[in-house]
Amino acid sequence: MSELAPVPPRERVVTLDVLRGLALCGVMVGNMVLYSGRWAQRGPAPAPTTLDEIAHWLLAIFVESKAQTLLTLLFGFGFAVQLLRAQERGRPVIGLYVRRLIVLFALGALHVTGLWWGDVTWTYAVSGFGMLAFVHASNRARVAWALALTFVPVVVVMAIPEVFLATFRVFMEPREFGAHTARMAAALHRPDRAGLWWEHLRYALVWCAHIYAWYFLWTLGRFLLGYVAGTRRWFERDGADHLPVFRRFAAWGGAIAAVTTALEVLARLGVFELSAHGLGGRLAARTIEQIGLLALALAYVGIVVLLMQRPTWRRVLTIVAPVGRMPLTTYVAQSLICTFLFYGWGLGWAGSVGVAGCLGLALAIFAVQIALAHSWLRFFRLGPLEWVWRSAVYLKPQPMRTS
Repeated sequence: MSELAPVPPRERVVTLDVLRGLALCGVMVGNMVLYSGRWAQRGPAPAPTTLDEIAHWLLAIFVESKAQTLLTLLFGFGFAVQLLRAQERGRPVIGLYVRRLIVLFALGALHVTGLWWGDVTWTYAVSGFGMLAFVHASNRARVAWALALTFVPVVVVMAIPEVFLATFRVFMEPREFGAHTARMAAALHRPDRAGLWWEHLRYALVWCAHIYAWYFLWTLGRFLLGYVAGTRRWFERDGADHLPVFRRFAAWGGAIAAVTTALEVLARLGVFELSAHGLGGRLAARTIEQIGLLALALAYVGIVVLLMQRPTWRRVLTIVAPVGRMPLTTYVAQSLICTFLFYGWGLGWAGSVGVAGCLGLALAIFAVQIALAHSWLRFFRLGPLEWVWRSAVYLKPQPMRTS
């Protein structure tokens, strides 16, 4: 049996690195409003400019929850790749996978307490344990469970107020959530870091009490869809062997996303709101919302894979690939930079940057991260946190410098 180790650069699927990099860009843009402390506004909020309105619509249509959906699909795909590689080499995979999740949870917990309450890596680790129940399942069963977990919990909880309140009250009364949010907002503005770790941890747990009834299952459902793609080896040779699949993703995903987005825009404009038509309308609205998220994420996948088959577009898209090779480092670095910019212990910009400014700032920071990732990977195989993660998983220091 050959020894298990991280995938060498020459074996990596560049398209996956590109998709991961683009997803991280979307996550950065989507999180910037949270980083910026606009939810912790003190006093009346400044009137939005025309650019703010445009940026708001761009985020709502193309980014909000879409980047996270794409990232969760890629996480599930990664699990399938690990399983297949281990089986090909005659090695047990469960122990390795469990260690990956434990270390990821620990790194996520450090991220929460040290930098930002909104970290998702620890929640991905929790949901990731659910994948173990499907190791020996058929792909048909995985798809069925994926769709059930993706739609049923979030639709039921978010569309039926009585269910939402009942699950919320397991941990706290709704009015207590507002008090916790105000406390976190005050901590965000403090000029020092004293006690901030505890406020971050407290609010991360409070936030999970707000969403736990659907979030972890919702995440697991998307993991399973990525798992199915991995077992079918759709991305081998950068997807070149399964182009009809990706053409369907691009065409059908794009068409469905266009319809659901149009309905979302009409609802936001107050022209036509399904959710205003009783329980059936609310259930339909939430279901359509989730269909739209998946459809647009799959459209993104299909479009990127198809463009990667064209030399010119491949050269353009692979610019973001190095960021996708070191996603954990990129993600945590975004928190470090943004909390320094917006928190009181840093520059204290919280609440003073509009939506358009947040969008421009996010893209500028991500551009710098791309340049740094290119420079770093000229000399090293892994990002710094990827090295820590994998060394802990494989129980020995991994080679770091390129040969």
